[in-house]
Amino acid sequence: MLQTTKALPPQVHPQKRAKVSDQSIQCWAHSQTGKRCTAKVTSREGEPIPIPYCERHLNSGDGALKVVNHPFFGKALVARYDLPAKYRMAYWGKRGRCKNCDVEDRAISYYPPNPITGSNIDPKIPGGRTLKRHNYNGVLNPGDTGDIIQYAACPGPNEKQNMRSTFQYFGLRNGDIGGLEFVTLVPVPKNTQLLHWYGSGWWEERGIKRQDVGTKRYPAPLRDAPAKKKKRLCEEVVADDECTLEKVDLKELTKSIGVEWANREEQNVDS
Repeated sequence: MLQTTKALPPQVHPQKRAKVSDQSIQCWAHSQTGKRCTAKVTSREGEPIPIPYCERHLNSGDGALKVVNHPFFGKALVARYDLPAKYRMAYWGKRGRCKNCDVEDRAISYYPPNPITGSNIDPKIPGGRTLKRHNYNGVLNPGDTGDIIQYAACPGPNEKQNMRSTFQYFGLRNGDIGGLEFVTLVPVPKNTQLLHWYGSGWWEERGIKRQDVGTKRYPAPLRDAPAKKKKRLCEEVVADDECTLEKVDLKELTKSIGVEWANREEQNVDS
């Protein structure tokens, strides 16, 4: 009797960030079985760094990800198999004008990178990054494209993001298409939703109530419970000052921990 061995899950490694010095860029996408695409990507419109997907994966999306039906919110983006932290993805779309907020769209603002360096970091601008008042160039609309990053949801009140944009854009000012780099913040287990923060204004402008998006089949990463946060904060205090803890007023310690927890809650919402 033949014995069958269970196939091991694919071992996927983080990709290197594309650089302007690269003559060609290996496509960032993976197959549905976890193999890295070997196609090379070169400039499409004379841009310093092209969207790092080959033509095939521009149209079909990265096989490491999949779009699924959500029972309440249309579509969702999940990991097809376990993904490592710092896994890179590219959102892309056609450049154009921003639509009214009463029209459903998944567009993002576009800030083209420096045409020479390919970077969005400008030391001449306060804060280093190009801002809307300096470099805004319309929006990138993924409608009628093969982009699938558009289906990554926003975490709800009890959830947290596991991916974020790096503010590294691809494309040219007034070009036809452009993109934005995203990266996973932590390892993402198979079938877990990929979530990034839309910003508080996104919800207010559309009159939509923010809700949790995780389901049993497609879970979302959860924020730490308040009790767990306070316990961890207390442990941090003990670790920092074990020798003097017995001299601390426990009421004052509890109060300070509560204030610190509240501050961290505000920072998490803004992140």
